[in-house]
Amino acid sequence: MMKILFNIIFMTLITFSFLNAENAFSQKLVSKHTYTISKGNIEFATTINSLYQSRDKLIFEVNSSTSGIFKLKKDIRKERSIFEILDSKVVSSEYTFSRQKKDEYEMYLTKISRDKSKESSTFIDKNNKKETIHHPYIKNIQDRLSVQLDYKNKLKIGQYAQVYTVLDKGRVREYTYTVESLDTINTIFGETKCIVVKRVIKDNKRSTLTWYAIDKDFIPVVIKQYRKKNLQFTAELNKIND
Repeated sequence: MMKILFNIIFMTLITFSFLNAENAFSQKLVSKHTYTISKGNIEFATTINSLYQSRDKLIFEVNSSTSGIFKLKKDIRKERSIFEILDSKVVSSEYTFSRQKKDEYEMYLTKISRDKSKESSTFIDKNNKKETIHHPYIKNIQDRLSVQLDYKNKLKIGQYAQVYTVLDKGRVREYTYTVESLDTINTIFGETKCIVVKRVIKDNKRSTLTWYAIDKDFIPVVIKQYRKKNLQFTAELNKIND
């Protein structure tokens, strides 16, 4: 009986979350950035980052899918963060991640509490195996997407070194951002001055280098992810609609 009740609650929350997303899509599009994902000289995926305004909330969405001949290896990922800007800080309230790869499916729905007396929670569905994880209150906690926007805002005011606590698909993790260098590269904007930032996740073998365009509102123009010292992929901005 409890299992049935849990499944009903879980599916209600998921459905309500996606209904909210559909309502968000009808609101104002603030920006849309398209990236090509490649390894070596082979492009294998496309990612679209979209920011929407919905009343007093903002919605940041990242949709990724395989492209070209790699469409045969179906891999579709969708992420969404719902947040507000309060006292110049990004304050997240909800995060959703879903992935469909061939016959496999997974989804995470995180509700973030800003009330010290209430827990945050993550609902997980992996191939119809469902569970919920409760997280004790943590001040200023971010999600996987909201942390990117908050750090970008920090860059604008010269606060380069940052450490965040992030709810990352049901796990509480520590993200550290440090400036590596200044660089000038060719992008869709032409010759572009960038600040290069390294992100490291504690107890994770992956690290990420991001080139933020200084004169273009610190838009990420190139992203390189490494596993130990091996480059896993490069994402390059190839289209912008603001």
